[in-house]
Amino acid sequence: MPDLTVFDFRSSFAARARRRRRMALIATSMGLALLLGGGASAAGETPLREVVAKKKVALEQPEARQPVTIETRTTAESRSGVRRLQIGDYQYLSDSDRGYAGYDLGAGSWDTFAAVAASAVANEYVLQAAAQNIPLDSVDVIFTSRPDSPEVAKTRTVSYPRNLAYVAYLDSPATDAQLEALRQAVERNSPVLDIIREGKPLDHGAIHLTASPAQLDPNLPPGLRDFLVEKRQAILRRQQRQKELAAQPQANRPQPTGLRAHAVVEPATGVRNTRTGGRNFQIVHDGRAGPLGHGLAPSAEDHQIGVLGTCLTHIFEIEAAKAQVPLDALEVRTKATLTPRGGATPPRFQDISYSVHVQSPAPAPVIEKLRNAVEGSCPIYNLLKDSQPIDGRIVRGRYAGQ
Repeated sequence: MPDLTVFDFRSSFAARARRRRRMALIATSMGLALLLGGGASAAGETPLREVVAKKKVALEQPEARQPVTIETRTTAESRSGVRRLQIGDYQYLSDSDRGYAGYDLGAGSWDTFAAVAASAVANEYVLQAAAQNIPLDSVDVIFTSRPDSPEVAKTRTVSYPRNLAYVAYLDSPATDAQLEALRQAVERNSPVLDIIREGKPLDHGAIHLTASPAQLDPNLPPGLRDFLVEKRQAILRRQQRQKELAAQPQANRPQPTGLRAHAVVEPATGVRNTRTGGRNFQIVHDGRAGPLGHGLAPSAEDHQIGVLGTCLTHIFEIEAAKAQVPLDALEVRTKATLTPRGGATPPRFQDISYSVHVQSPAPAPVIEKLRNAVEGSCPIYNLLKDSQPIDGRIVRGRYAGQ
């Protein structure tokens, strides 16, 4: 068999049963959170204060002080081109709108990036509050980006989210000084904020190429090769629209919009429920089963490495369509190590890498050139390599929806 792993839809009955149980637990936990709201528990504490207290104990456990290996797979799904991200037993769909030959089945990589950042910040506020004995009754985080002005954008060679900021809405009796110390601890300790602010080295992705026939059996159903033909047409239409807009006076052009994601820490469980994008897609994060999580969903850190894979996969589709390189299967695997909490240094991502598994009739030099083009233009790949500031601040009280 060729070295090309595509998502196995024939998952074992036990794995499917585990996923059903976990999804039921997520629904139950969120239902309990809504019912409990900010109400007092039998011990006189709000549910989130109890979660913070449990996190404090959990942070001292040996299991919480171990490095974590993160591995993800993103598969371009045949005729649809949808990017299916698999993290352990969990899956997320990443897709484009119809104007880009997608079906809007899931949040795109940019919106997912904003959701991951919002969720990671929200969780870090809970963890650092636990470490500093600061009571919290609610945590909401709004994470945003703003587009550069056209004058600045002309100097950019790679387009990705910029002008990043978050606002943490905290309901807490802590003093202003305590909350400021909490903010500083969050920004010092969050591995997701660190990788955005400081950037990390990323090497060329390893290529695993399996040859496929130049002419496919006409009796086979349409596949990824056919999707790329449609993708190319969508790209050409977008390029034409951009030329038409560029010819218009600046005042007549539509104003670019930024990203926005809203993460809520569910008070009874600590699970993060995040909404992102114009379609208000829902993304849930928890953590591995153990001291710091229930195993109800992947962590934001897991998803940070996963969104690198979904973005690379999409840009492989785009660059292959532009260059008219036929692909019959495409999968991107990402891997990283997350250093442990509680040591001399805060937790950090290390050894981030990816490999691309391709089935194509194109020769190896063509696929290598394609990979280089992908790395030169992939938004999340370059965002994680570069560094940029993030403006963070705290607002007292629950988020009111303004």
